[in-house]
Amino acid sequence: MGNLDVLKKRFNPRRFYRDETTGTEIEVDGAFVRIDPSLESQRGKEVIEIPLEDLLQDPAVIRSARVSTGRDTKDINEKAGRLIEKLYSGHHETPFEGGVTLRLKVITPICYAEPFFQLPLSHNERSLRYSAYNFETEHFFIPPVYRAKQWIVPVYEEGERESQKLYQFFLSQGVSREQARFALLFRFFTEFYWTVSLRHLLEILSWEPNVLTPAAFWSIRDNLIAQIIKDWTPWTADVVFEKPRLTPTNFGLSHSSEIIEAMLETLKKQAQKEDVVSIGSIWFLPVCGNDEILKLGVLTNPNPRRGFGHASMTFLLNIPIFVYRQWVRHRYGAWSALPTNFDEVVHHRDFYLPLSWRRQLGGAMDYNYEEVEPELSSKLRLMFFNFVEGCCRRYRRLRQFGVPPQDAALNLPYVFRVKRLWTANVESLMNFFSLRCDKQAQWEIRQFAHAIYPRFRKSFPWVNEIFLRYLNFGKSSIFR
Repeated sequence: MGNLDVLKKRFNPRRFYRDETTGTEIEVDGAFVRIDPSLESQRGKEVIEIPLEDLLQDPAVIRSARVSTGRDTKDINEKAGRLIEKLYSGHHETPFEGGVTLRLKVITPICYAEPFFQLPLSHNERSLRYSAYNFETEHFFIPPVYRAKQWIVPVYEEGERESQKLYQFFLSQGVSREQARFALLFRFFTEFYWTVSLRHLLEILSWEPNVLTPAAFWSIRDNLIAQIIKDWTPWTADVVFEKPRLTPTNFGLSHSSEIIEAMLETLKKQAQKEDVVSIGSIWFLPVCGNDEILKLGVLTNPNPRRGFGHASMTFLLNIPIFVYRQWVRHRYGAWSALPTNFDEVVHHRDFYLPLSWRRQLGGAMDYNYEEVEPELSSKLRLMFFNFVEGCCRRYRRLRQFGVPPQDAALNLPYVFRVKRLWTANVESLMNFFSLRCDKQAQWEIRQFAHAIYPRFRKSFPWVNEIFLRYLNFGKSSIFR
């Protein structure tokens, strides 16, 4: 049997993968395929037939490598498998990146989604600003380990009933969907498309598990991502799993929580703090770079905007989780998700409670908002306050049952605050202001953008002129 025939028998392009432990599903929605010249003769046909050898993913890695020697061929001979081994063991990464790219649809509890948005390449997520959570077809996640414990399950179920009741009441009163979701618990399901190359999947596989990341992420990686690689790129999988590569990730865990708190306090003393209404806080850390550096940086081609990468601003943020989940989509920079002490969050009631409520008018991508009547706003605020208090009681009850903080936190509302460290270069900041100062942005994140923009304008006056004249695509009175 020839090498190509062996690969054909091992190629197993499954579409659906599920991890019961985390309730996560991954669907392989699409993959790069080789376009054979013979396809031109099928133009106009209802069904296009693609030869199996053009669907195979491992040969694309080989073709991407061979082009460097002028042998861009799809031939699969006995040397092909050994070439993949040499590429991987020699850390020649680009053939795995340019050769294989998958578009994955991930459905996972919101509590487990965060690490994915620290990962490479493209994410497009469902937004509950634009769609309502449908409790008839969508549910909340309960960790399987607790489903057989009859003294714990009722606490999760009670939280879900209260959440559903308040969420639906908010919608019935015309409250905007972006605020109604505040009543959802930190275990509703989200879904997103993730377009990622084989290179980056292999990199994720190599990471040493660490306690900073939810254990669920490592379960998803080992049970789903690993199996996708085995099914779709069996030759590559042979190499990777026979000679696994370990990338250390625990080097940052040498300091205790007390040291972390001391470090935070030191940073805060060096920074200028600004409170953002009742939403959260920003500490402005020292700026890196200036206009003079950037005037040199933009003397580049073909895109002068990349020159704005030579200067940056760093912020320590205390922000509601739903604001962060929008903000982290600005990935052209560095994010650090500092550990959340949920016991302290509950003890200090570190939650965002809106001062007012708003209605959502218009259609998707063209919404307008108006505040609800004062009497109704007061009623909604009291109801939400009581809901948060109930969530805290359920959290404490679960902790008394011995449930660890990260699992008890699944009963908290989607408004607790988190600490994040964000460094963004000037190019990324201009994109952030265009999108998040815009009148279409959610009001809460817009307040943070409005607080940061004056500091940016003061730190980089020349860049700000360029931004306003050429690069801003948002609509906001703050730019006038």
